[in-house]
Amino acid sequence: MASRDLNDLIPEVKEKALKVQQICKEAGGYDLLIYCTLRSVEEQARLYRQSRSRNVIDLKIQKFRDRGFDFLADIIESVGPCNGPHVTNAAPGESWHNYGHAWDAVPLISGKPIWNYQHAKTQWDIYAQAVRENELQWGGDWNRFRDYTHAQLLPNTNPLKMKTPELIKMILDYRKHS
Repeated sequence: MASRDLNDLIPEVKEKALKVQQICKEAGGYDLLIYCTLRSVEEQARLYRQSRSRNVIDLKIQKFRDRGFDFLADIIESVGPCNGPHVTNAAPGESWHNYGHAWDAVPLISGKPIWNYQHAKTQWDIYAQAVRENELQWGGDWNRFRDYTHAQLLPNTNPLKMKTPELIKMILDYRKHS
């Protein structure tokens, strides 16, 4: 289960999350519920698998093995079949949630989450602008898959392209046990 605790974010991202919440409250008059911060690679694997065919999953597993990310390939295999809607393009290790660099949030209007962008466009736009003003990337700006709830520190890049398999494993193991 993913964390909602802002303390699970790296300090720079936690500070920005608090600022974004404050802007939403002051400029929009609503609370912003941050409902997902740190996500385990196992949870990421389940979310990734739930909308993909076995063939696509097998291809991802092989790509991970070819690049030296055997431990991530093993995680995708170990979580088994999962069903559900498409919610992410990121396999385990490919999401900034796995490193405490991202969160997902939703506006609360009269205490209720408004998940549909079209049903609270003004509030979602305030959230988006607050994210951008704090030098974060907003998932609603993405072209391939718009994720209005998502904010992350680094540009839309894949963490696995930035570090070696050994370093990624060390970072993920540290995040898991801290």
